Amino acid sequence: MGLLKNLLTATGVFFSLVGVGLMFATADTVTAVYGKPPPAKSLFAFATRGTFEIAYGALLVLSRNWGSDERFKIGIVTAGLGLGLIFDVNAHAAASGFEPFSLSNPTYAGVSVLTLLLVVAVVLNKMEPGIFEKDKTGGVRKSTRTRPKRA
Repeated sequence: MGLLKNLLTATGVFFSLVGVGLMFATADTVTAVYGKPPPAKSLFAFATRGTFEIAYGALLVLSRNWGSDERFKIGIVTAGLGLGLIFDVNAHAAASGFEPFSLSNPTYAGVSVLTLLLVVAVVLNKMEPGIFEKDKTGGVRKSTRTRPKRA
């Protein structure tokens, strides 16, 4: 089905783009993502976070060429990071000057939907193959299958 493969790739590209924005245009990116400009004392922390997001985004994009089991592990970690991000931003929202958790806020809604999609994709990844697609590696290989001779 490839849902987890494609979702991790799209998430990786998004993380990398946001990371580049956090490194080079920190105040503008934080304003665009969170809706308010950041406090001046937290600009360095956001710029440092941009480095992590670029590296993690590259890992997510590279996972496209790895096996299903590795993508499952990375999907679990990414879903956990999404939940942690929701909890962390909500717990420190008042101190940072941002709004508390609300699904009407596009940032919280986006992270919540992404995390939910990742959980669904991880579950579907473990259900494959057999439920939604045929086993790619099981059965008889083409090279060993006997073929009838044509007259």
